[in-house]
Amino acid sequence: MSVFGRDETFDQQVDPIVRLEARRLRQDIDGYYAGPGREDPLRLTIPKGGYAPRFERIARLEQTPSSPEDSHPNTRNLQRFSFIGLGMAGISALCAVIWFVSGGLLAGKPSTSEDTLPKGPVVAVLPFDTLGQGPSYFADGLTQQLTSEIVRFRDIWVLPLGSGQRPSHGGIDLQDLRVEFNAEFALEGSVLDKGDTILLSARLIDLKSQRYVWVNDYSIGRSPSEIYVAQDKIIRDVIGKLAGKYGVLTQDAMKAATRTPPSNRDAYDCVLSYYSYQITIDLGRHPAIMDCIQRALVQSPDYAEAWAVLSNLYLQQIRFGLGGDRQQVIAAADTAARRAVEIDPSLAAGYLMQANIRFVRGDIEGFRKSGQIAVGLSPNDNAVLAHYGMRLAFSGEWDEGLAIVDRAIALNPVHPHWYHFPRVFYEFDQGDYQQALTVLNQIDMPNFFWTHLWSVALNANLGQRKVAQSSLKALLLLQPDFEAEANSILSIWQLGDLFEQKLLDSLRKAGLEVDK
Repeated sequence: MSVFGRDETFDQQVDPIVRLEARRLRQDIDGYYAGPGREDPLRLTIPKGGYAPRFERIARLEQTPSSPEDSHPNTRNLQRFSFIGLGMAGISALCAVIWFVSGGLLAGKPSTSEDTLPKGPVVAVLPFDTLGQGPSYFADGLTQQLTSEIVRFRDIWVLPLGSGQRPSHGGIDLQDLRVEFNAEFALEGSVLDKGDTILLSARLIDLKSQRYVWVNDYSIGRSPSEIYVAQDKIIRDVIGKLAGKYGVLTQDAMKAATRTPPSNRDAYDCVLSYYSYQITIDLGRHPAIMDCIQRALVQSPDYAEAWAVLSNLYLQQIRFGLGGDRQQVIAAADTAARRAVEIDPSLAAGYLMQANIRFVRGDIEGFRKSGQIAVGLSPNDNAVLAHYGMRLAFSGEWDEGLAIVDRAIALNPVHPHWYHFPRVFYEFDQGDYQQALTVLNQIDMPNFFWTHLWSVALNANLGQRKVAQSSLKALLLLQPDFEAEANSILSIWQLGDLFEQKLLDSLRKAGLEVDK
């Protein structure tokens, strides 16, 4: 695999390099036979659906030379014959490599035919173009870094078309990408030197509708230092908007998954349904989502992310007072998280769930260690950042934790509203109840009991007794046993005794009878 720049860890299920090179080889062969090789008696093809070369003899009519000179090969013919020899030698060598990879190294592995491509969005990252006299190294660097960052998201299949030697994507047929690789999106861009500034344009194309679904322009200074700083910011912004479960690349798939009847959902649909549920955390959906994920793992027992989200669903049983023995539920969550990491040691969600379990158990040092691994694996995944940052803030590291949560919010404006709850907790802790209420009013989660719990506490402290009592009724409607379970529900968040008592005292002001 060294010819492709790959080592023994190569996995055709996540790296399409063989198919990409086979496609390019087919194009080169077609180009050869359309030009200098059009009269060759032997024709080489590599039929789609496999990598085995096929040789065919091409019958052609004998031509009578019109003059004695024509019966002798001239210099042009000799050059063509030399080219044929060189071209056929190169083609044969490449075929040998592909045959070795497909027939030897990949023997016994499932085929990457269209029917077995990974479920999830397939995106082709095209080489960014340099227009005019712009810095080509900037366009090349962006292409490579964007490809590397998108690959971090395990449910996105990336076609790294910008990693080859092509100077631009002018020769790439976007519809061929859709037909041959089942690509759904293509990410393209350009860099234009405007004199004092450089203009970068990034665009995402929906290959099915053949329209742009996301476009953004960035204007930066021309100095190398400004370009260097801007490149990281641009990468974070593009990845934040496009990738992750709430990015443009998965939004349509998530909507389709939620419209699919639960009994008809496949494993990937079930995981997407979980992330859709996480947007509002409507606990009435929890049993159905849990059932879907468990069925998904029967179908696909090695689906690492399904194990990770199952871990969180278990923890929600005690986090939100949904029932179950506390120690048994935590043990089940721990087992699921460990399984996720065992299957895929590069899955950020697996380490994130391990961090959450350690947090619940009060192992803050272990929580930070696992959380930092998760963030390191996927630093631009807003869900990973929000989960980790929120718990870090609750553990007493308000400044560091809130900064991470704010980064998650900034990465993508389309994010779950619960990302704002840590700021509500913080403002309450600081005694700024009005500011906490202002933040709370930005959260549109009417079926989540925490929304009403905080409305009770904040309005009671602000002297808005009628509003507090109205919110109390909504809280108890969603969580009838909250008075008896309040202490248990709060303790899982590691907020500390002083914070918990302050919050419980605020709830008592509105008439909630909570055990001390």
